Amino acid sequence: MRHPLPETLIPRRAGQQAITVNGALPEGATPRLAESYTLRAPVTVNLLFDTYGDDRVLVTGQLGTRVMGQCQRCLEPFETGLETEVEVEFGPEDSISDSEREIIPGIDKVLNLAEFVEDELLLGAPMVALHDEGTCVPPGEAPVQEAVVAGRRRPFGELGSLLGRKEPD
Repeated sequence: MRHPLPETLIPRRAGQQAITVNGALPEGATPRLAESYTLRAPVTVNLLFDTYGDDRVLVTGQLGTRVMGQCQRCLEPFETGLETEVEVEFGPEDSISDSEREIIPGIDKVLNLAEFVEDELLLGAPMVALHDEGTCVPPGEAPVQEAVVAGRRRPFGELGSLLGRKEPD
């Protein structure tokens, strides 16, 4: 059974205690994500806060949910999983990254966990919501089919029939 998530925490304290945060966000906790997608399942959270170096806290883990979106190619709805890996450092206000990880200044500031999770999900979401390639057709377009004559591929073979001409043998 998942426990309720804390609303807020301070990254330095959470890292010093090596806190693991497991649970699900309450319904309505991700209003910005809901602007682009309809949530079909609770947002699951699995994060570990741990100290890193002298003055840093490393947050690692996974976030996930199922969402319903609108394909920007065919304009039809589709359901997909939205999952993201989290690897973020919290540091002092004047932190400079010495790794490829993102550093968020504010190691001693109160962190709203729901907003942090929502930010990470939005960063992990596709920039343009689309069905998988080849599974949808834009409105007003017919599916493109290649003509095959005697085992030979003829990419423009359909063109003659569309123009009302008989296709050569």
